[in-house]
Amino acid sequence: MALPRRTDAQLRAAFTGLVVESLAVRQDVARRTVRCAACADVAAEENGDTDPEDPDVNGTDPSDAGSDADSLGGDSSPDLGVGDAVVVVLRNYEGFTWEIQDVSCLAHGVDRVADAVGVEADDQAVVSCVLEAAGYHSPDGTYHPDALTLGDVTVLDYSPAADGYPTSGDDR
Repeated sequence: MALPRRTDAQLRAAFTGLVVESLAVRQDVARRTVRCAACADVAAEENGDTDPEDPDVNGTDPSDAGSDADSLGGDSSPDLGVGDAVVVVLRNYEGFTWEIQDVSCLAHGVDRVADAVGVEADDQAVVSCVLEAAGYHSPDGTYHPDALTLGDVTVLDYSPAADGYPTSGDDR
């Protein structure tokens, strides 16, 4: 049975204060930054490094996040920090927890679920927000006093789980 459709107010409440950390997105808590994957890809191409499995390129290695960006400087840096406006793609797993799937700068952000990740049988959302610093206890028990969280959340698009199920005559 599908969950009832969520309102914008419910989504804003669920996302406001959510820590920018998931299986798909890692922040550098020491530097209070998270990478825009699209900017990181552009920067890697400019530097001649196009290996998508290289943690320095895609920012998946939290101990190395930001290392390539230091030499880039200016607006080409893939690092996003406190006060930056971003677009975030989220998915709700089995009605239990919201997980961040992607964080991007405004230049690389999308405003529809279908354009970001495709509509699936989970509640999904795309939001614009501002990165804020707030305390976070990671699952290993470590306290990160300035970890990045989502603030000033605006829902750009929402796709309830029911939208991901085929209907009669649907080619999916």
